[in-house]
Amino acid sequence: CCSAPGGKTTHLAELMDNSGRLIANDLHPHKRKLIEDQAERLGLTVVEAVSGDASDLASRYPGADFDVVLLDAPCSGFGVIRRKPEIKWTKSPEDIESIARLQQRLLDEAVKLVKPGGTFVYSTCTIEREENEAQMASFMQRHPSFVPDADWPQQVLAPLREAGVIGVDFSGAVQLLPQHFGSDGFFIARFKRAN
Repeated sequence: CCSAPGGKTTHLAELMDNSGRLIANDLHPHKRKLIEDQAERLGLTVVEAVSGDASDLASRYPGADFDVVLLDAPCSGFGVIRRKPEIKWTKSPEDIESIARLQQRLLDEAVKLVKPGGTFVYSTCTIEREENEAQMASFMQRHPSFVPDADWPQQVLAPLREAGVIGVDFSGAVQLLPQHFGSDGFFIARFKRAN
């Protein structure tokens, strides 16, 4: 969900060894072309780019049978502030509240796509707690069938441990800050659907 320009989509397709089916949705039809171009450039044939409101995906794909759903949610973008410094002057507290409401709506719809036993991943490029940790706490109250999943691949967990980003109490969510890996600020939370 919210897939353009397609970097995460194509990375996932590569991790899938270009087998299976990967549906990449973005709200804007012109951004669908960006996803298609990325996949074509890399020779990835499993990517099916679609456009439309992510809050309508459950009705477009009834049956809740996706193994994995990634919601790369619209956010305030405070995690990319070093590349886009104007963000600190263009965002207001009201913007954060509005974005958090949109995220909640998208979360409530996107999880309908996950099959029992499937995985749901929520990510943002912000460091704003209202959009990250608070959003996840609220999500778990509304969706008790989704439980935090700390069973991430070891090749992902090892560098996080080495950098001191996570400890033994890792519960399946991480807030990355620019100083950790010289990257932007990101939040990632992973859940399993129990039933």
